[in-house]
Amino acid sequence: MPSPYVRGTDVPGARGDPRLTSSSSRLSGSSRICERVRPLTRPSTRPEVDRVGGRGGIASPPSSVCHRPHAVASSAVPPDLSQDLAQDRPPGRDVQRLAAYGVLRDADGRVVLVRASDRSDLTGVWFLPGGGVDFGEHPRDAVAREVAEETGVTVRVTGLRDVVSDVIDLPHRGVRVHTLRVLYDLHADDPSTSGAGRAVGLRPEPDGTSDAVRLVAPGELTGAGALPVVPFVAHTLGLPVPPMPVAHPPARPTVVPAAAAGHAVRGFGSPAAGDPAVPVDEGGAVAPGPDLDALHGEAVARVQRTAAYALCHADGRVLLSRLRNSSLWTLPGGGIDHGEQPHEAAVREVHEETGLPVRLRGLLDVDSTRFTGRGPSGRAEDFHGVRVVFDGEVPTDVEPRVVEVDGSTVEAAWWPVADLSRLQLTGLVRAALKHLP
Repeated sequence: MPSPYVRGTDVPGARGDPRLTSSSSRLSGSSRICERVRPLTRPSTRPEVDRVGGRGGIASPPSSVCHRPHAVASSAVPPDLSQDLAQDRPPGRDVQRLAAYGVLRDADGRVVLVRASDRSDLTGVWFLPGGGVDFGEHPRDAVAREVAEETGVTVRVTGLRDVVSDVIDLPHRGVRVHTLRVLYDLHADDPSTSGAGRAVGLRPEPDGTSDAVRLVAPGELTGAGALPVVPFVAHTLGLPVPPMPVAHPPARPTVVPAAAAGHAVRGFGSPAAGDPAVPVDEGGAVAPGPDLDALHGEAVARVQRTAAYALCHADGRVLLSRLRNSSLWTLPGGGIDHGEQPHEAAVREVHEETGLPVRLRGLLDVDSTRFTGRGPSGRAEDFHGVRVVFDGEVPTDVEPRVVEVDGSTVEAAWWPVADLSRLQLTGLVRAALKHLP
């Protein structure tokens, strides 16, 4: 599926370099870099959701939530561009993490890249600056924070570029990490100056999971002697996509202090201590409460979940689905399975919840929400949801119907936009409606 992009503006450079500008290259499709497992044909354990950052991630203990079989093919991953990891896979737990990265270029087309340090499982490999999204953090804020940490440059987001995913095996950790990567175009703010008036430029992260930062010309990323990059970087920059590098135990693994329990850890380090990250069965299915005190002193589990949805609209109407045991209407969509591209998840979920095939026309938004409440099991949860919203088109001459058995959706229907004010809508719907033409 083609990915939309937002053209940036020229901005001041650092270290006396030419003016930095955000990227304006059009992407050719999220599915190009997916290393994914074959669709499951039987129930399995849904992957753990991870809360770690930097160059990769470690997961918390798993939960047992049914992994549904893929009911419909999405915008298919080209067979020559996807690598099937279902064969000869080492034993290990499937885990999932969320990260945000940015594209920052100068006027000569050079892009800012950072090199993974010996605290990373991919030492020596080059990445776009960015890293893991902390619990409760918007990916947009995460990329600004991570870029500042890794490059010394203060940036602001000028546009949402893409959301892609990949899978890497970490046999020395006993996990297979599925990373959902939110990509933004960036604009560098005016650089600070020292007392002598010299522009303060790029500087590496001090003793972190990256150890070098530089502006890289396109010619340095192709041919003999090319800098090694991870697949999503090559994909984002419109270059031939290499295989995922082989991970190795870091020479200096990150030590997680007890104070870091429940928070993001930079890089592939030691497993995070603290609350398990347990996925919620369906976005919007958590009943929000006013605050933690309202949960009567119960232990509250932290849940971070990334899901994909489609805003399908035609003739002044919007396609919505109603949640089980609720009067709330939301967008059709749901959780992203391990190894799945976000747009594949949206296509699968729309079919399960409405019975309709969907064609995705572009990426609309990535939003973030956090609240406390009760999950479908009744457990008290501190819930952080990140929702990827696509613009979708479905047939209008077929009545929508729920085809998923015992799922979270009990009804699907077209609603005139003019009548939505009389419905109970999730915040996701209200936010998505702002993108209607």
